[in-house]
Amino acid sequence: MLSPEVSARLAAAGEARPPVLSARESQVLALVAEGLTNAEIGARLYIGQATVKTHLLRIFGKLGVSDRTAAVMAALEHGILPAP
Repeated sequence: MLSPEVSARLAAAGEARPPVLSARESQVLALVAEGLTNAEIGARLYIGQATVKTHLLRIFGKLGVSDRTAAVMAALEHGILPAP
């Protein structure tokens, strides 16, 4: 048996919360949604392609996806990106 207070905290902790992306991850994801390549994103944000890839891997991990298209779709579903 759990006390009502503990039960309430567990229930609140189990609620789905949208993933939190850093400001730079949000910028990278927005540019992915625009259809830019890693090279174009790097040039636009003044970062290297390896850094873009690192941001994308972190985004994929936070959103629980494995590719760019799924990342954009998940971000739209979670309200991380505005609907087109």
